[in-house]
Amino acid sequence: MSRSFGLLKPDCLKRGLENEVLALIESAGLRIIQSKRVRLTSGDCIIFIVEGKDAINGLSRLVGHFDPLIAAPGTIRHRFGTSKMESVIHSSLDKRAFRTEVSLFFGDP
Repeated sequence: MSRSFGLLKPDCLKRGLENEVLALIESAGLRIIQSKRVRLTSGDCIIFIVEGKDAINGLSRLVGHFDPLIAAPGTIRHRFGTSKMESVIHSSLDKRAFRTEVSLFFGDP
C-alpha cells in the first residue's frame, strides 16, 4: 500500500462537487485515510491523503491532465473541470511532491 495527497480546489467546493468527487476516488479503490477543510487564498479547499495500491499513479490517472479539454474521458478533470485554473482537483505527481505537500498541510508524513 502506498499513499498520495489530494486537494479539492475552491471551484469544486463552490459548485458542491466535493462528495461526488470523493466518492469517485473511493470507488476507484483508494481509501481516504485523512482529510480536512482549509482556507487558502482563493477559498475553501478539502485536503486529503489516500491509501491504496500504487496510490500516486492511481490518483493521477483518475484526476487526469491539468487541462480539462485534454484530459481523458472519464477522468475527474474531464468530467468536472472548466479551465486549467478551475480544474476541480490537485494530486501529487510523485513521492517527493507527496512528502512536501503532506508535510505542508498535515505535518511529517
